[in-house]
Amino acid sequence: MDEKLELQAKVAWLYYIGNVTQQDIAKQLSLSRPTIQRLLNLAIENGVVQVKIDHTISTTMDLAERLKKRFNLIECEVAPIEESTATQVDKAITVTAGRFLEQVLRRPKITGVALGTGRAVRSMCHGVSRHMLNDFKVVSLAGTVVLDGSFNRYDASLSLADKTDGKYYILSIPLFAENLEDRDYWYSTRTYKRQLDCYTDCQVAMIGVGWMGERCPLVEDGFITTEVMYDLVNKGAVGDVLGWVFDAQGRVIEHKVNECVTSFTQGVLLQRPVIGVAGGVRKHRAILAALRGGWLNGLITDQLTAEFLLANAD
Repeated sequence: MDEKLELQAKVAWLYYIGNVTQQDIAKQLSLSRPTIQRLLNLAIENGVVQVKIDHTISTTMDLAERLKKRFNLIECEVAPIEESTATQVDKAITVTAGRFLEQVLRRPKITGVALGTGRAVRSMCHGVSRHMLNDFKVVSLAGTVVLDGSFNRYDASLSLADKTDGKYYILSIPLFAENLEDRDYWYSTRTYKRQLDCYTDCQVAMIGVGWMGERCPLVEDGFITTEVMYDLVNKGAVGDVLGWVFDAQGRVIEHKVNECVTSFTQGVLLQRPVIGVAGGVRKHRAILAALRGGWLNGLITDQLTAEFLLANAD
């Protein structure tokens, strides 16, 4: 898909359908007002704007607005997809999330971004262009140490720090402590307290949503065993956010795994806007549960997932 054409369609949709002023569109997209005017003119010249906006972006923007209203979201982006293969869906979400992150990094006086782990978040960061930002922080939201003592290779914070000349704050502790005493120890460390302080300097958090089942990320990345995963599924688990495993309503499962999570609690996490970056058929139930449970107040997803969420919202 032509990204320039897509941007023209997005601006046109906001202006002609959403009744958003050019000034507000410029602010929302971190662009100048003359650029917005130029994009509107190009949209007309290229036939994007006719009697109607003739582009799939109008459909996805409508889905995004409906999702925002239904789940009380402050941010929502829906990626249009030309093919429904897992690879194409993942790519569409990555491109859309990368564009959103670019807009965040262009905000005036941006001081920090917090990131979860996962393939979508890492790919999103790899696609971001360089931004030389002063006193900028990139903060990891989840412990990076897996069961065998190695580090999770899907932590995306270092990649973004490299591209922004920012400081990189890694949470170099296990995602799951061995027991309650061990968890309380990690909570009391200077590293953890520093991470909490750094999170207050972040304007937004962008995280993945994990699903539960065969070859799910928590198992594949070495955080839990297959046996533990099956035990969680038997107790009704459908997904996780930063290691917090929840059921179909987004409620944390009563299980030793959740007793030993070292990630921020939901209350602490939601002190900042939390944008989920996730989609694809395997994650449908997990994303719906995360929204039901109030784990996210923003979402970047794909068209098919958006349609599923709206069709299955209670």
